[in-house]
Order: sequence, then C-alpha cells, then structure tokens
Amino acid sequence: MTVTESIERELKFEAGIDITFPRLDTVKRVAEARGPDRAQLSATYFDTPTLALSRARITLRHRTGGSDAGWHLKLPASEGARREIHSPLTDLASGPPSDLIDHIQVHVRGQELFPIAVIVNQRSTTTLIGKDGTALAEVTDDHVTGLSVRPGHRHETHWREWEAELITGDEKLLAAIRERLLAAGAHDSPSPSKLARTIGPLEDTPAGTETEDADAAAPEHAVAEARFPRGSAGALAVNALRTHRAAFLVHDPLVRANAPDAIHQMRVAARRMRSVLRAYRAILDRDRTDPVEAELKWLAKVLGEARDAEVMQLRLASVIDDQPAGTITATTRESLLRAQQEAFDDAFAAVVEALRSDRYFALLSSLDSMLSAESFSSKAEAGADEIIAAALQRLFRRARGQVREAAAAATQDERDPLLHTVRKRSKRLRYAAELASKKHVGRKPLKRIKRVRDAAEDVQEILGEHQDGVITRALLDDYSGRAAALGVSPTELARLAGYEQALADIAEARFEKAWKKLRKAVRKL
Repeated sequence: MTVTESIERELKFEAGIDITFPRLDTVKRVAEARGPDRAQLSATYFDTPTLALSRARITLRHRTGGSDAGWHLKLPASEGARREIHSPLTDLASGPPSDLIDHIQVHVRGQELFPIAVIVNQRSTTTLIGKDGTALAEVTDDHVTGLSVRPGHRHETHWREWEAELITGDEKLLAAIRERLLAAGAHDSPSPSKLARTIGPLEDTPAGTETEDADAAAPEHAVAEARFPRGSAGALAVNALRTHRAAFLVHDPLVRANAPDAIHQMRVAARRMRSVLRAYRAILDRDRTDPVEAELKWLAKVLGEARDAEVMQLRLASVIDDQPAGTITATTRESLLRAQQEAFDDAFAAVVEALRSDRYFALLSSLDSMLSAESFSSKAEAGADEIIAAALQRLFRRARGQVREAAAAATQDERDPLLHTVRKRSKRLRYAAELASKKHVGRKPLKRIKRVRDAAEDVQEILGEHQDGVITRALLDDYSGRAAALGVSPTELARLAGYEQALADIAEARFEKAWKKLRKAVRKL
C-alpha cells in the first residue's frame, strides 16, 4: 500500500452565508486565480471511545470526492503546521489501514477505532498561480454540514468556512491572502478543525490544557510540576521524566516503521526514564514507580536485542573492512553479515509484537500516571542539589563494589562481565548527573556535578569499547563452532576474534585512569 506524506500549512476563516467570496487574482505575486472548481466531499472521522486522537489534535478520516480521496491522517508537526499522511482509498467498512494506525498506536493503545463524525462539504476551490505558472496556494469556499455520531452526542450543525493552504507559496503570501479574506468580511476561525467544530468541546479536558504534544493525554503532569518549587528535587525529576517520556512516545511510530536509529533512540529514552526512577527512589512513592521501572526494563531488553543485532552487523562490516586486503574473503563477509541480518529480523519481529501487546499499552498508561503528584513523596520538596549529590554518591558506591570484584577476579572470563556491570552503573551515574541544570541547582554544585557526569561518560565509553570487543569475540567464537554450516573459514573467524580481543584489552588498559578521575570527581561533590 502506497503512503504519502506532506506538511500542511493552512489558515481557516469563518464566513457569513451571504458575503461574497473576494477576487484573489490581485493579491501580490499572484498572476492568475483559476477556478472555482467544485466538488462534494464526504469524510468520516474515526477516534477511540475516549477521543484520544482528538485530545492530541490528531485527525483520522476516510474521504471521498475531490482530488485526494483516501485515508488522511493529520498529526501536529510545528506551530501553525500539520503533518499529513495519505493512504489510498479502501472500503470504509474495513476500517483504517494498519499502516496509518501504527503512526498513532501510541495514542490508540489497542482501543477500537470507530466513526465519531461525518462531514459533508460543498467545496469551491480557487488555485492561485504565480508568474512562472506554478501553483502557489489554494483557497476554498466550503459550505459544511457536520454530523456528530458519537453515542449520546448526536447532533447536526451547518456553517460556511474559507481555507487558505500553501502549495509552493510562502508565509508572506499566506499573510496577504488572509488580509484579503478578512477585508471581504471573514474572520479567523476559533475552531482548529471542522471535526472539532462538529463534535464540540471535550467535556473532561481541563480548560487551557495543551493538546499539541505527547503530554496531551496526561494533564496531571502540570499538577505534579506545580506542586514542587523551583530548585526542588521534585521539579527536577518531573522535568526529566517528562522530557524522556516525550522522546519515547515520539519514537514509537518510527520504531514500528523501522526508521533509521529509531530503536536506539526509543531504548535510550526508556533507559533514561528508568535511570531517573532508580537514582531518585528516595523522593518517589516506590509502590507506584517501581512497577513502571520494571516494565521499562522489560521493554528496553526487547529493544536492546534488536539494537544489539543491528550494531553487531555494522561492527562486523567495519572490523572486516579494517583487515589487510585478502585476509578475509568476500564469502566470509557476506555470510557473517547475512547471519546478523537474520538475527536482527527475528529481534525486530519481537519488537513489533511487544509494541502491539496489552502489556505495552499498559506501560504507556503507567507513563501517563508516573508524573502525577501522587508518584512523589514529601522528600521531593527538598533541594535538588542535595538529592542529586546523595544519588550520585550512592550510584558510585555500587559501581565501586563491582570494580573491586573485577580487580580480584582470577580469570578474564570472570572479569569481563564485572566490567560490563561497571559500565552500566557508570551510565546510570551519568544519566543521573545529566538531570542537573541551572534551573534546579546552584552554579557551584552544578559545576561539580558536571565533572562527575563527564568522568562517568568517559568510563562508560571506555568500557563500552571493551564490551564491544568482548561480545564480538564471543559471537565469532560461536560462529567458529558453526563454520561449516555458515560456509566460512575457521581461520578467518579466529583472526577476527583475535583482533576484537586486542581491542578489548586496549580499552581495559585505559580504564584505570578514567576510573580514578571519576572517583576524584565524586569525592568533591
């Protein structure tokens, strides 16, 4: 099924039934006004029982008539603009196409989509042409009948509306068109869409609640943030969790579409939220937040398996290409990369299955409630700098214990997983330190916290290089046991495994210096 996307930039106006539609061929930079072309459009709009799409200013419709009949999904893109996704026309009774639903499943969450409104529009379209013959904009004169078909909210309404939408023109042209339409007697529409006017206000949406971003479904976020004073640990945690939650939700449809780097970014957002919930347990109601952290861990693991397979394929390609010419055959290269592609395909299928599960939809709901005031204890009102310092010191102590165990390990096989744990704990330390900002802590504490953040990042990166070498070597050792089945040379695999072990050894040798730097930074908190 072919899906097309575009960015819609339009203005809407209300117009009286009896006023005359103005001439537009005299608008500056317009050479000709073609039309009007007349059509009858009929659109059926879909939403969930809770109107989740309408609350997020998303519209999903099936439209017949005109030049763009089909399924249309409109998503907020930026101020004054909307991202519109078109899918070919299919039978209305079959419901919205799955490829469109994947874009909004983060809001739908497995709920049934059903018709909430039918809008019939008698449209006259005037196309504004530039001096070079290109279409600059379309201005429509719509006589609209809107029928709300929501259970318990059935009603019919009629109105006249003018719309101005850019094609290749710019904002100056849109402003000039607006001036002409206002002069003709129209006025800016107070309603954001025909659907909003048809179904009326959303009764249980608080006045003034923003509905254009990923926080639309959870107005309690503002309640939680308002509870905590500037500079408090609670304000810091709410801000961080909301930021990472928004990134998580943004990447949901991108992961479903297997967009580049989307799995990685969604996994990072999940890890960052989990890091906040772990590092700042002292200010949280753990009965509410520990289950959220556990489910984030589950999803991060599912995403991680796909991400690891993806990264390993890229790493194997790079390592092979780094070898002297002629030492690794094309057959070995192709076989190894094909095996990793198969591993990724299997892992990605598991990701998609997880994102379509009731368990995942429950996690999304828990992320909404996670930011409510009830998720925080009275300690959240304490100063952020004090809470951050205590959290960083606690995380460091846990990492230090693993460092000591690694130093005492008798063999490399015992030491490698311990160093990997140090890497993970250093990453948590870094994430916890990254929460600090001028908004939440003073200048001197912030400087000390940033030193810890930078040092923890150094440790994480060095041990990340070590772990990359270790797991790649282990993978190559595993492939050696299946060399015949894979059609690769055991000698070539052994060469690559030795190369990876050498990289791991080099990284481990750099670790001690970086660890001392981190230890010193934590002591100065």
